[in-house]
Amino acid sequence: MQIHCNFCHRPMNISRREAEAALEVVHAEGLEYYEFKCPHCRKMNKVPLEVLHRAAPNWKPSETSVS
Repeated sequence: MQIHCNFCHRPMNISRREAEAALEVVHAEGLEYYEFKCPHCRKMNKVPLEVLHRAAPNWKPSETSVS
């Protein structure tokens, strides 16, 4: 999935694996967005949860068992 940087307005790619990893972090920490670093200008871009779900539509939270 491509998103555009909020600062330099250049496109950057988010792979399905990156989106799934970001969703795991967002779910574990109870966040509403994830920050991706732009490869061009190196600034952080907030990507909302809805956009991450569009990038990884079949993602399900992993079941972690606490011993």
